[in-house]
Amino acid sequence: MKEYQVVIIGGGPGGYETAIRLAQYGITCAVVESQRLGGVCLNCGCIPTKALVKSAELYREMKEADQYGLPVVDAPVDYAQVLERKDKIVEQLVGGIEFLFKKRSIEVIKARATAVTPLGDKWKVSLDSGEEISGDRVILATGSVPKSLPNITIDEVDVLSSTGILAMDKLPKSLAVIGGGVIGCEFASIMNSFGVEVHIIEFLPRIVALEDDEMCRRLAPALKKQGIKVNTKVGLQTIKKTDAGLELGLSNDSTLVVEKVLMAVGRAPNLDIEFPAVAPELDKGAVVIDDQMRTSLKGIFAIGDVTGKLALAHTASKQGLMVAEIIRDEFEGKESHMEPLNYANIPRCTFTSPELASVGLSEAEAKEKYGEIIVGKFPFSASGKAMAMGDTNGFVKTIARADDQTLLGMHILGPNAAELIGQGAILVSLGAKADAVEDIVFAHPTLSESLKESIEDIRKMSIHKI
Repeated sequence: MKEYQVVIIGGGPGGYETAIRLAQYGITCAVVESQRLGGVCLNCGCIPTKALVKSAELYREMKEADQYGLPVVDAPVDYAQVLERKDKIVEQLVGGIEFLFKKRSIEVIKARATAVTPLGDKWKVSLDSGEEISGDRVILATGSVPKSLPNITIDEVDVLSSTGILAMDKLPKSLAVIGGGVIGCEFASIMNSFGVEVHIIEFLPRIVALEDDEMCRRLAPALKKQGIKVNTKVGLQTIKKTDAGLELGLSNDSTLVVEKVLMAVGRAPNLDIEFPAVAPELDKGAVVIDDQMRTSLKGIFAIGDVTGKLALAHTASKQGLMVAEIIRDEFEGKESHMEPLNYANIPRCTFTSPELASVGLSEAEAKEKYGEIIVGKFPFSASGKAMAMGDTNGFVKTIARADDQTLLGMHILGPNAAELIGQGAILVSLGAKADAVEDIVFAHPTLSESLKESIEDIRKMSIHKI
């Protein structure tokens, strides 16, 4: 039986970054992964969808070129070329990670972990290849899988998951997106830009319901203006194949016929591993962890989507890097004094058109926690850079405590929101106050000036807003 100091089960962003950090600390580890490194994010999630987002964005701008004083390019989408570009990007990134592992002599065991059992003060990991390995520490980084609805089967032919739609080799004429969360809205925006008739079916009263209420209410009409049919307060009950296509029976007694269906009703923690002797504590299928990502089993940690926390690739990566440091300290006989991860201050991004990004508390959450708050806003319609870009839809919203003007949250709807939110994350995470922008010079003309003006608006000091 081969022995390691750390065995990581899962090679997604959390797993592979943790392995590299452990190697930097001089700790031997192995990553158990049945597929290629990178997990869902790199292979069939974050990266391939963002490649499609860029192609869709460029195609949309080509059709609107007359707004920039240029001739409109009216050409059909060569979706095969779009997919080829997407696949090249994925291959380059995954290949790059594999190269990093090879250069750092990090072992990847191409197998699926089937069981974890105690082995003295170590843990034995059984693999579907019949092999067994052991580790002083084990990190569960097994991610998540797409959810479906009762009596609805994802066949990846007509009814697709987010993985299946990325493998689709041609564009459908029409698509029903079941679920108006981040994944659903992103694919709706992409497919709509490519000319697909798109319907969003959302059971809740609003789309991207976990985001700030005002931002949700502003995003929905923006998507509708582009031609996306947004249906809220309605659920999917049945899907029936007919000669005309897929007939959807909805909870409002109406029917909808489309060519394809995307199930985007969320993801569930994936822990397809047996624990014959003693199992970690679970809560609704998610592995329960403490502030240091420790499970209820001594020596076993869990990171990423399997923990049921904020299901984002960068959440898993940050958790993993923290675990690597904690394990290093344990091996060196030191007590870890690491601050707990504040999940509220992890940026959240939705790559629709317009983009939506946020960090910290929503307006409702801030009111509930602190009572009296102050909200500052600044529209992109007043931004010179946004106007020059021809993209003025949206605004920046910043929330602060009323007593000392500590920044609590920032929400951005508009151009490059996902990039801009990093600046908001720094300010909110550092506990900056509204007057902190007095010591920062923002370049002109840039979209980032809108962040500054929204923070200045908290103190009624915005220059370009009445």
